[in-house]
Amino acid sequence: MKNWEFTLGVDVSKNTLDISCAELNKHIRIDNGAAGFKIFLKWCKESKIELCKCFLVMEFTGGYEYKLIQFCESKAILHTRISGLEIKRSLGITRGKNDKVDSSRIAQYGEEKHKSLKPSRPATR
Repeated sequence: MKNWEFTLGVDVSKNTLDISCAELNKHIRIDNGAAGFKIFLKWCKESKIELCKCFLVMEFTGGYEYKLIQFCESKAILHTRISGLEIKRSLGITRGKNDKVDSSRIAQYGEEKHKSLKPSRPATR
């Protein structure tokens, strides 16, 4: 049984984040930083997505996701990082590739694998 209502898939790049909500079929592209996170909070409010009821799934990117992880920890948002290869293998053969599609596929992966996914623990300081 999952403990969240909304699964958000995030395609992370150096400068931008593409975020898709699996349940509402919504998407937003924001800057990967404080200004973008403010826009994300506003989008969540307008979309009636409660952050305390979210689980955010993102790929390992080698460091570009650290700002987002810090944001999630500051707002107590459940989140996890998954290997891109694991996501790709779980979805089988797919056509088309862009950041919006990738974020949607990550959200789909999170929704399908909700029983096996575990939220990350906050970083120790």
